[in-house]
Amino acid sequence: MTRWGKGPLVAAVPILVIIWFALQALVPGTAPTGASPPDAPEPRRSIVRDTLKSGMALSELMASNGFDAAQIHELTELIRDYKRPRTLRPGVTLRFSGPVGEIPDRVNVQLNPDSTLRLYYADSIWTAEVQAVPFVVDTVRLSGVIESSLWSAALSGEVDRLAESEFQELVYDLADVYAWKIDFTRDIRKGDAFRVAFERKVRPDGSIRSRQFLAIELRNQGRVLRAIPFARSDRRIAYYDEEGRPLRGAFLRYPVPFRITSGFSRRRFHPILKRVRPHRGIDYGAPYGTPVRATGRGTVTRAGRWSGYGLAVEIRHANDVRTRYAHLSAIGRGIRSGVRVEQGQVIGKVGATGLATGTHLHYEFLQHGQHRNPLSVSVPAEPPLEKKYMEAFRLHRDLALALLDGAGGLGETMVAAADATPSDPAPNDVASH
Repeated sequence: MTRWGKGPLVAAVPILVIIWFALQALVPGTAPTGASPPDAPEPRRSIVRDTLKSGMALSELMASNGFDAAQIHELTELIRDYKRPRTLRPGVTLRFSGPVGEIPDRVNVQLNPDSTLRLYYADSIWTAEVQAVPFVVDTVRLSGVIESSLWSAALSGEVDRLAESEFQELVYDLADVYAWKIDFTRDIRKGDAFRVAFERKVRPDGSIRSRQFLAIELRNQGRVLRAIPFARSDRRIAYYDEEGRPLRGAFLRYPVPFRITSGFSRRRFHPILKRVRPHRGIDYGAPYGTPVRATGRGTVTRAGRWSGYGLAVEIRHANDVRTRYAHLSAIGRGIRSGVRVEQGQVIGKVGATGLATGTHLHYEFLQHGQHRNPLSVSVPAEPPLEKKYMEAFRLHRDLALALLDGAGGLGETMVAAADATPSDPAPNDVASH
């Protein structure tokens, strides 16, 4: 055979090889040598959410989800670096995840509403990391006209965006802002009105992480009181009127925002001692457990049992002023003699200890050792903004007050409320709302 006779056969070999590979690719279950098999399906995973119940230990919850004693010990020690397992309260949610039918390889522990501890098993070891719960920031504008009390105001604006019970919390926040100017249990009248704009941080479940006012306008008995939050160089936010005068005074008007059940008096019949004696303070009819706030900055001089006062706290302030908070059900965490406290800081909870016929807070104000009526005593005001801040404040003020234009369709109603003749005081029992 000549070399020319071999030519067609040699030329046909590459073509035959290509045809063979193509046929192999068409046969089910076969593939050319060196080709990658299709991706294997991911194993199915199960997710279980379990809640720590009253009286249940964390180890019990883990054991019920498949972990043995050694694994529970390893996980517990890992959690201990971030939070003591015994301090996890009933209601805490744990999320277990892993391949179906196998021990979980991921555990999420809810440390608090804003952070989750993520435990995961990889390369034969458990690892932990803290993840922040995401949130979104939004702005809400709202207005209202008082009918019987601030808690039952007729609302307009972005009312549908309020979370459950959020307006009640908002009222307490308003009371805190104006605590140096208005007693919300005594000074609010029918026809008064308000407009607010506030910023919120909202968690995925709809709960509110934090809330901060951007601007407030309150019309009370013909006067207009505006509140603008502004931070000076120390970055602490305080509230000012439109002229830069602080709303804050040296002392709060009241330690709890509830109605007065017994006022300051030189002669009052004591219901337990059955005799007439001075009542050198103010009684507030607040529910059991209501947080009690220090009305001014100072140093705790006494905290504990105190004769007829029951559980009580005394604070020494500047200018030889002392305040007392009596009949408490509990002393605030960390509150003891010698501790410095800030204005508005919680120092205890309302109760009925000592010589008390029922749940209430007894509050006293002493100046130079003499009891004074907390409602009428003259106290110094905070100084206004310094000149170096005024230009920045005015710009901030104008932008903030512009936000109130979208607070609702009160318009003429707000003006009418400002011009209306004050009516009789509305019932002050806010505990019923």
